[in-house]
Amino acid sequence: MQPFTIACCQVRAYDIEDAETNLQGLIAALDEAGRGGAKLVLLPECAYPAYYVRDANPYARPGVRPYAEVTALFGAKAREYGFWLAAGMAVPHENGTLTNSGVVFSPDGEIAGRYDKSFLWHFDTTWFERGREFPVFDAEFCRFGVLICADGRQPEVARMLRVNGAEVICDLTAWVSWGRSEAELTTTQCEYLMPVRAFENGVWVAAADKWGPEDQTIIYAGRSCVIGPDGNSRASAPSTGNQVLLYEVTPERVETIPRRPALYGVLTRPTESLEAMRIETEALVPGQSAGRVAVVPGVDGLDLSETTRRFEALRAQDCDVVVFSGSRGPEGWEVGIGELEASVRANGGVAVLAVETTGCNWRQTIVAVTPERTYEHLATHGFGIETGENTAPIIRTPAGNLGLLCGDEGYVPEVARGLALEGADILAWALFDAGPMAERVARCRSDESRVYTAAAWPDGGVICSPEGSVMTAVPAGTGVAMAAATNRAFSRWKERAPGTHVIRDRVPDAYTALTR
Repeated sequence: MQPFTIACCQVRAYDIEDAETNLQGLIAALDEAGRGGAKLVLLPECAYPAYYVRDANPYARPGVRPYAEVTALFGAKAREYGFWLAAGMAVPHENGTLTNSGVVFSPDGEIAGRYDKSFLWHFDTTWFERGREFPVFDAEFCRFGVLICADGRQPEVARMLRVNGAEVICDLTAWVSWGRSEAELTTTQCEYLMPVRAFENGVWVAAADKWGPEDQTIIYAGRSCVIGPDGNSRASAPSTGNQVLLYEVTPERVETIPRRPALYGVLTRPTESLEAMRIETEALVPGQSAGRVAVVPGVDGLDLSETTRRFEALRAQDCDVVVFSGSRGPEGWEVGIGELEASVRANGGVAVLAVETTGCNWRQTIVAVTPERTYEHLATHGFGIETGENTAPIIRTPAGNLGLLCGDEGYVPEVARGLALEGADILAWALFDAGPMAERVARCRSDESRVYTAAAWPDGGVICSPEGSVMTAVPAGTGVAMAAATNRAFSRWKERAPGTHVIRDRVPDAYTALTR
């Protein structure tokens, strides 16, 4: 990749009846981007003719110009200024269908390709057909891919673009938002979902959003942004107002955790064969499906007697699952776990702890102690460690099905997603070190699969709901354990919006590149 200027065109939302006014605003934004020296320009999701298209034939509406005429105008601007353009458009097809697409124009003004939205959101499913391909475009100065709005909620989409060679991911979006004032409008996508997509893939992410209301039933967040490969925002627009956000993207070396495709076979299994789909239909009584989970920040070195004491204290407070931060211990530490095992047998509940050993072999192991047995899992991902060859088991507990994440495994989207597909209700994530992205990654893991995530690290921890909100957090520097109530009725409700299901609406047969 070479340095280049990217332009995220944040434009006002218009109803489809105002398509011509909308179009003139889009042309003006392209002119501003071109004059600003942009080499890659983004227009939001369904920038033309509108996002809320009302029916499957929007180009037949009075005042809406033909698709070919609009693409000719966009192509002419790309040719005039010599930039690549990814334009969000409703694209009509000869068979009468419509796709929510990113149409990519090369600097010669020709259409170089198209990406069709894969994860359709709510009323998208009324009008649009689902996309199944994840193309990457070579602009010489960079290789870029396109995703559209809710695609950012599915870890497989951004990962497919990265595996296919993308260095920059262009998010053409219409972030439906909320806030008590326009200045406070926000969305989980700009707060943590897209920063995590940048971080876990080691890519730049640029998002172009609309602002203002559409149809008086939707209001967009604005906040178009450029996010670095470290997950940090480098430039952003406010929640209101037209703005062409210009930013110079430069090569940055970011080391991401090595992938292990042979372990990801569950990602491509037929949807109806997944355990997550089977348990979704199990009869539950919400009042009998509740549990309580706690996270315990770490101390210096492994102290199994102190671990047992803290487990018993939390068990006395009705905690069903206690997740301890990762700690460092001597080789052969397992022989000292008998006291904890005896306590769990006597008191019930589940204790989860992870231990790193750095003797002859640098290993990271997570253990779940239940009244029936002790489960042990050797971390499969990480830098410089001896890695295991098997994915973590799903452990059935009264609080719900438990999936284990050890150390860096939580940062690898395929690992957490696989556990959710295998039926996990709660992800128990024990970290040995916590960088600035730990909390946002935990929230993302919950949000993307609608599961609880209980993450503990040396100086903190969080428990996140299936909607990605933080239910409780450890006050930094206190060493205090924190607990929250869970209910597997919520973790098995996988619908994010009407007609939008986080498991059923995946396209597993299109993800084969993730397992190669």
